[in-house]
Amino acid sequence: MNLDAGSSPSLRRTLRFGEWLLLLMTILIYVLDEASTPELIVKCVAFSTLFFCLSFILPLDRPLWQRRTYIALEVGLTGVAIASGIELSFVLYLLLIKACFLLSRREVILTNIMGGVVWLTSFAWLYPSLIQRKLPEFDSVTLQSNLYITLLHALLYYASASIFVVLLGFVIVAERESRQQAEVLSQEVEVLGAKLERLRIAREIHDSLGHTLTSLGVQLEVAQKLRDRDLAKSFHSVDNAALLASQCLEDVRQLVQTMRWQSGFNLNEALREQVEQMRQQGIVTQIDLSLPALSLQSSYQLYCILKEGLINIQKHALATQAKLRGVVDSGTIVVTLQDNGQGFDLEQPLTGWGLQGMRERAELLSGTLKISTGSDQGTQIKILIPYDSSARR
Repeated sequence: MNLDAGSSPSLRRTLRFGEWLLLLMTILIYVLDEASTPELIVKCVAFSTLFFCLSFILPLDRPLWQRRTYIALEVGLTGVAIASGIELSFVLYLLLIKACFLLSRREVILTNIMGGVVWLTSFAWLYPSLIQRKLPEFDSVTLQSNLYITLLHALLYYASASIFVVLLGFVIVAERESRQQAEVLSQEVEVLGAKLERLRIAREIHDSLGHTLTSLGVQLEVAQKLRDRDLAKSFHSVDNAALLASQCLEDVRQLVQTMRWQSGFNLNEALREQVEQMRQQGIVTQIDLSLPALSLQSSYQLYCILKEGLINIQKHALATQAKLRGVVDSGTIVVTLQDNGQGFDLEQPLTGWGLQGMRERAELLSGTLKISTGSDQGTQIKILIPYDSSARR
C-alpha cells in the first residue's frame, strides 16, 4: 500500500504538522493541569521531543524493513510513554494512519493488534496510579472495580477508535492511489493523443498533398523532357502543373480549415471539382450525388476517402470510365466509386498507404469500406456510413 515518492513531500508535511500540533497540545495540557507534577511535565516534554524528532524521518519511500522498524519503534515508545503515566494514546492512532501509507493492509491490521497489546499492557502497568490520580477519562466506579472489567472497557475503547482510524486510513490511501492512477492514465492519454494527432496529420498530408505534388512533379518532368522536341506539349504540361499547384493550395486551405473547425466546406461541390479534374484527364466520369449535410469533420473524412479513390483511378487503374454515386438508404450513407480499369489482386501486399488510410477514415466515421476488384475486372469501392437524419435537425 506504499505510495510512490512523487506524493511523499505533501504527505510528509501533512502528517508532520498534524503530529506536531497534537504533541504541542499534550504538553500544554500537562503544563496547565494543576494535578501535573514537575516529573510528569518533564516526561511529557521528553517523549514529545522524541516523537517530534521521529516525525522528520517518516520513511515513505524507504525499503520495507525500514518502514517496519519505524512503526515498531513508535509503537514501543508509545507503550513506554503510557506506562510512564504520559497520556499519548493519540500517537497510536496517528501511527495507524502512518502504517496505512507505509505497510500492506495485512501488516496494518497486525500493527493495530500489536498496538492494542501495547495499549492494554501499558494500561495494566499504569492501573494502580490511575486509581490514585482518578484520571477524568474513567469514572470512579470503574476505577474501583476489578482490573479485568477495567481492561475490557479499555479494550473496547481502543478497538472502536482504532478500527475507525484504520478504515479512515484505508479510504485516504485508496483515494490517493486512485488520484495517482488517474494522473498516470492522463499522461498516457496525452501521449496517445499526440501520437494519434501525428498519424492524423501524416494521413492528411499524404491524402491531400502527396498525390497532387507527385503529379505536379511528373508534369514538370515531362515539360523538361519535351521543351527541346515539342514545345506545344511542353507548354501543355506546364499548364497542367499550374493547375496542380493551384490544387495544392486548395488542399492546404481545406486542411487548415478543417483543423480549425471552420464552416464552409461543401462535400458535394468538392467532389464535383475532383470529378472535373478526372474528365480533363480524358476519363469519362458519371456523378450522381445527393449526400446529406454532415459535420465538417465527417464531410472532410468522406471527401478524403473518395479523393484517394479518384486519384488512384487516374494513376493506376488505366480506366476510361468511372462512376461516382452517393445516396442515403435506410439510415445509411452509401457511396459507390466504380471504374472499368485493370483492377488489382487484393491478396497481394500493397506498397502504399492509400487503401489503409481509406479504411482508417471509414472507421473514424463508424463505417465500413468494401473493395471488389480483380485483374481486368475493374474496381468498385463501396463506403457504408451510419446516418441519423433526426440528429441533424
